[in-house]
Amino acid sequence: MSANSAPEVKRDRRVNAAAPIVAYGDRSVLRVPWHIQALGAKRVLLVCGRKSFDASGASAMLPDLESIAKVHRWSDFAPNTDSADLRNGLGIMREFEPDVVIGVGGGSALDMAKLLCGFRDIADDVLDGIRSGFNTATRHERLVLVPTTSGSGAEATNFAVVYIGHEKYSIGGDGMRPDVIALDPTLAVSGSPYQRATSGIDAVCQAIESLWAVGATNRSRHFARTALRVLMPAIERFVHDPDPESAQAMCIGSHFAGRAIDISRTTAAHALSYGITKNYGLSHGHAVALTTPAFIAAHAALPTNRLQPGVTPGNHERAMRTIVAALGTSTAAQASTRFRILTRALGLMRRPDSDMPPELIADQLITTVNAERLANNPMQFTAVELRNLVIDSLAEQTP
Repeated sequence: MSANSAPEVKRDRRVNAAAPIVAYGDRSVLRVPWHIQALGAKRVLLVCGRKSFDASGASAMLPDLESIAKVHRWSDFAPNTDSADLRNGLGIMREFEPDVVIGVGGGSALDMAKLLCGFRDIADDVLDGIRSGFNTATRHERLVLVPTTSGSGAEATNFAVVYIGHEKYSIGGDGMRPDVIALDPTLAVSGSPYQRATSGIDAVCQAIESLWAVGATNRSRHFARTALRVLMPAIERFVHDPDPESAQAMCIGSHFAGRAIDISRTTAAHALSYGITKNYGLSHGHAVALTTPAFIAAHAALPTNRLQPGVTPGNHERAMRTIVAALGTSTAAQASTRFRILTRALGLMRRPDSDMPPELIADQLITTVNAERLANNPMQFTAVELRNLVIDSLAEQTP
C-alpha cells in the first residue's frame, strides 16, 4: 500500500450518524489497513492493550498499517478506564493530531479510543466534562474499533465508562460510534480461560438485562434474543476448548448483545458490578455474573405492582419467559439455578477479594450503586431487599 495514494482527510466537525462498516470473519483484522487507506488517513493513533495487541494476533496488521500512515501506539492506561489516563491520552491526541483513532482490545481499550474522540475538543476541564455528562455528539477524527475479546460489545455502543477515583461515569453520544468495526473471531481465542469466561458471561448478562430493561424496545429485544440464541450453546466450549465454531458464535453473540444494550442500556446487576470491580478486584463480567442469578429469581417473584413506571406486566412476563427458555429451563427458579451452574462450570464462583463480612460489602455497594442503572431495572427494590440480595449472592461464592 502507498501512502501517496491516499487523499487528505477533511478535519471538519460532524455528527457520525451513519451506520458503521462491519468487517466480519477470521483474519478480518488484516483488512483494517485497507479501511484506513480508504478513509484517507495519514496519521493514526493506535490505542491498544499492553499485551493483548500482540498476544491476540492483532499486531499482524501493523506492517501494512505503517506502510500507509504514521502510527503512534499508545497503551499506557489502566484496565478500568480512568480520568487521569484520559487526560494523558488527550495530550497525545492534541500533540500528534491523528486523522484516525483505532481502538484494539477489550472494553477498556475500546472505551478509551471512544473517549479520546469524544473529548478531543473539550474546552473545559476533563473532570468537569465527565461530571456534567459532556455531549460527545461530534468529533473530528475517524474511529475504527477492533475487539479482541468476545464480551463487552463496546464496539457496538455509543457510550463509554470512565472513572474519577472510585466514581463511575457513563459518557455517551453519536460521536462515540465508529466508522469501521472489525469483528475477527480469531483474536479472542488467545485469552486465558478466565478471561474468555468473564468476557463471555458479560455478553450473556447484557442480553439478559437488555430483555427486561425499562429502556428495552422491540429492536433491542430482537438483538438480545439473537445474542442468547448463539451465546448459550457456545460459551462453555469457547472457555474450555475453543474451536472456530464456538469462537465465531461468541464473536457474533457478543456483538448482538452490545447492539442490544446500545438501545436498552443495562440494569441492576451491571449497576452493582462496577463497585465490585473497582473495590474488590473481580473482573467486570465476573462481577456482573455474581448477582445476575438472584435478579433472575427476584424479577419473577416480586408482584407486578413493583414494576417500574413504563414497564407493562405483559412485556416483563415475555422477557422472563425468553430468559428462562434461553437458559434451557421452565421456571425462573430453575433458570437462576442453571445460571449458577453455568458460572461454576466457567470457573466464576470466587468471592471478591476482601476480609470484610458480606454485610459490610453489601452496605458499601448499596451506598455507591449507579442510580441511573437502578432506574432502568424493571423491578423496584427497597434498600433492604437489594442489600439482602447482595448478601445472598456473596454467600453463594467460594472463598
